[in-house]
Amino acid sequence: MTRSDAGRSHHRWRTSELERIAELAGRVPASQIRRELRLSKNQLDNARRVINASGGSVSLRCYRHRLGLCPACGCRRATLGRHGICEPCRRARQLAAIEARAASLLARLPPEERRVYELTEAKRESAAAGPMPNAPDTSGMSRYEAERAAEEHDAAMERWLCAYLYRRVKAAQKRKERIEEKARNL
Repeated sequence: MTRSDAGRSHHRWRTSELERIAELAGRVPASQIRRELRLSKNQLDNARRVINASGGSVSLRCYRHRLGLCPACGCRRATLGRHGICEPCRRARQLAAIEARAASLLARLPPEERRVYELTEAKRESAAAGPMPNAPDTSGMSRYEAERAAEEHDAAMERWLCAYLYRRVKAAQKRKERIEEKARNL
């Protein structure tokens, strides 16, 4: 640090300090950067200005994620239910249980009845849940904006996946009911 004519102290920034600030900016809160590098609020703001003046694009805003991690799939999810897992995982488990029940019911059917289901198995398909959301183009965005856009995309993907799995669950449920009906009538 040196003193200027007006008596204020100026910090001569080392390249390594500026690189570290640019690396942490947007990922870590400004208060934590200041604490780690032992800088005042004004010094950190000055460093940001120096980086941006030399062609960098640094913002000290740090995005706080609102989505939690699902312990079953490890994805960022907006809906963690009472069982502690996300809605898509719950729907996938529900679908697996319905299909397992349908498979056990199929085993009770006579071979000629079972053959009908086996031949049409490849044709099973539920209605589409609409187009899958596209990933956002984050080029030219600050880290804050990119993180926010990525989180919005994750939430949209979760909604799409829930709708898709809901349709598959309903179709599997209907198929299981038809198999149950045939099994009862035998």
